[in-house]
Amino acid sequence: MKKFNSEYNYSVNIPENWSEYETDEKNTNAFFDTTQWTGNLRITPMNYEIKNAKGFLREILREENGQNIDWKNIQGVYYVENVKNEEINYWCLIEKNKLYICSFTIGNLNGKSEIEMELKKIVEILKSIETK
Repeated sequence: MKKFNSEYNYSVNIPENWSEYETDEKNTNAFFDTTQWTGNLRITPMNYEIKNAKGFLREILREENGQNIDWKNIQGVYYVENVKNEEINYWCLIEKNKLYICSFTIGNLNGKSEIEMELKKIVEILKSIETK
């Protein structure tokens, strides 16, 4: 893993063979696997602090029918949307009262086990988010 220091005041550890790519989305860093394209990971830190993290996450959990996340330094919600036959995985994460909206669009993956393995890799990346 290598540490990526974002111009948006956070860092995250990404695999050695991953690179950032340009995106039109404001305040967003976007990454992909340069060896085999498995999908696109986007991390967008929001420009406001969350005062009531538990209430905010409870609302998203209810609205999106998501799963609760409680990692050592990060709380959040995970949910999946299907848009135009494309599965998009979302994580709304709060680290040090800073909200991060993260998404992973599945790429060239065949079968459920490949997708599950890739999502585990994405979770490990997201667990490493640190607000500066």
